[in-house]
Amino acid sequence: MKREMGRNKRIIACALIFGVTAWSLQAEASGYKLEFQSAATLADSGDAAVVEDAGTNWYNSAGLVHLPQQLALSGIEIYQQTKFTGSVVAPNTLPTTPLPPGAFNTTGVTNSYPNAFLPAMHYVYPFKERWAVGLSVVPAWGLMEDYGNALLRYNLNRIYTKTIDVSPSVAMKINEQWSIGLGPDFHYFSVQSKNAVRTQVAGTAGDSLSKFSAGNWNEGWHAGVLFRVNDATRFGLNYRSKIVMHLRGYSDFGLYGVGLFETNQFKLNIPLPPTTSLSFYHDMTPEWAMMGTVAYDQWGVVKAYNAQNYQSINLVGSPVLIAASSPQYMQNTLDWGLGTHYQLNNQWMLRANVKYEPTPTKNAYRDVNFPDGNKLGVQIGARYQINKKLMLDLVYGHVFVQTAHISIQNPITATNTAGHVNTSMDLAGAQLVWNI
Repeated sequence: MKREMGRNKRIIACALIFGVTAWSLQAEASGYKLEFQSAATLADSGDAAVVEDAGTNWYNSAGLVHLPQQLALSGIEIYQQTKFTGSVVAPNTLPTTPLPPGAFNTTGVTNSYPNAFLPAMHYVYPFKERWAVGLSVVPAWGLMEDYGNALLRYNLNRIYTKTIDVSPSVAMKINEQWSIGLGPDFHYFSVQSKNAVRTQVAGTAGDSLSKFSAGNWNEGWHAGVLFRVNDATRFGLNYRSKIVMHLRGYSDFGLYGVGLFETNQFKLNIPLPPTTSLSFYHDMTPEWAMMGTVAYDQWGVVKAYNAQNYQSINLVGSPVLIAASSPQYMQNTLDWGLGTHYQLNNQWMLRANVKYEPTPTKNAYRDVNFPDGNKLGVQIGARYQINKKLMLDLVYGHVFVQTAHISIQNPITATNTAGHVNTSMDLAGAQLVWNI
């Protein structure tokens, strides 16, 4: 008994250490909804119905009752390039005497390389035959762009987030066919942004700098249902609730040649939309399985990003706190994915899938901080059975992104940006699964 208790304590300690490590890293990507919580699930698209390892806790906690005690550690590296081509017109925010000869007006190309590493941890512990508990510590939402001090500086130098979702669950097997799972989501979201402000006419040496940084915790919930038709076929349904992040932090304005104005009363509200996933899994033969997922993301709840107490200056260069709103009017989306497994031998299982994800953004409101386009992803992967206790999952993928149109005015600097964005994305990851 003491040996068993000691082992469980070590397991919990390992899980907590990995969770803290995940939090300490920047969970960054140029997308908004992240799909990288498990290298295994990313490679097959069976999300709510596959039930292969502890990652099931995130995708459908109802499946936990069909798993042994298990720990899964996942890490995915994203390699991305965002290329903007177009024009920028930035007025002089602070008038001078005599008046400046004209606004900043230029056309060109600039790039952002928002590469990131996304770690995740999942744990499941079954007990009393019909019950199981699980825990996931994952990045769930995020965005990052870094265009540098170049063409887009009066709209955006850079923006990045740090995000973590702590998701405990409890699951119950109703009978041999039906099981359910549910739990809370404790979500942390922080964002930092920086852009230049044209306050002089003598080139970039006269640019001022505007920044903000804010973060906070909030809660949501998740629930799932799993229906096993038989040993070869199952269906899963999972729901994650809307969470509105009421971010609090700092905003400052560095007026060139004068000084820094700052407030710690900055507020920004960011809604994270609810999402519903319906998945199926079917063994076609003892070696070959098919699976797929349809996900409904209710992006329509994102009407605008509203900020209060944004540090700025008035026309004579004095500090002032303002309210700012960036309209979004996003649209609900329906994603789909189709994947397959092939058991090559006792040690190797091969995976592949294709996934389509339409953009929730609209041409009239899309900005360079979220230059999202319709996406088609192709992933391949494999699982290697190291021994009875350990399994290693590998995944590689490429995402084709449709050209995204940009035509927007920054609500703070009144900078007009027009053009288009081309994005390319590659990803590679691994996951270690330990049957404890």
